[in-house]
Amino acid sequence: MTLINEPVEVSLDQTGSPVGFRWRGVRYLAKGKPLRWFTRKQWWLESSRVQRGIGASALEVEVWRIVADRDAKSFKLTNDGGVWRLISADE
Repeated sequence: MTLINEPVEVSLDQTGSPVGFRWRGVRYLAKGKPLRWFTRKQWWLESSRVQRGIGASALEVEVWRIVADRDAKSFKLTNDGGVWRLISADE
């Protein structure tokens, strides 16, 4: 697995699931249905405290695993408040 952590442009379907993304000028399209889950943020690295009452978005981040049409590689994307990042790619 290669760690990347770079911003990407993501295309969504009508349900809000990613169907493709553009990274470093190359377009990747999802093969099949992407897998979604949530994981905990390392909020203590982002700020010294979390504001009381702002909800789960302060503690969790949405993660998507996409198998792309190019070389059938698997990619992990995160969506944190509408900001999409490519986190990793499986070789």
